[in-house]
Amino acid sequence: MKDNYKDLFNINPKYSTTAAFLIGLILIENMNSVEQNALGEWLILIGQTLITNSGFQIVIESRIKGNNININDKKVKSIYNPFLYNIKEIKNILNKIYPNYNNDINNLSKIINELKDKLNKKE
Repeated sequence: MKDNYKDLFNINPKYSTTAAFLIGLILIENMNSVEQNALGEWLILIGQTLITNSGFQIVIESRIKGNNININDKKVKSIYNPFLYNIKEIKNILNKIYPNYNNDINNLSKIINELKDKLNKKE
């Protein structure tokens, strides 16, 4: 299904915004205010569903990749809180504060690979 949307995500943002605006104007012509409100709320619900799902998916993917950190952690802010962030310095500080973070990810990855190997041997 993702292939069906390939062109949708390659459209110039100005064109897609203009197209959405024009579709909205066209829909206004044939609906009263109650129908417009109902359809608008329904479309907003679709958008909120997509946004909510993608937000949680991003959290899970970030945890898997091992780059989910809390930049608002009091320990980080008390050590390093400049106007512009130096990402390399923040990574060094976070590695000092959370030394086992990447080890945990690596251990989980090893366990998953071992389980995959065991499952493949059974087949």
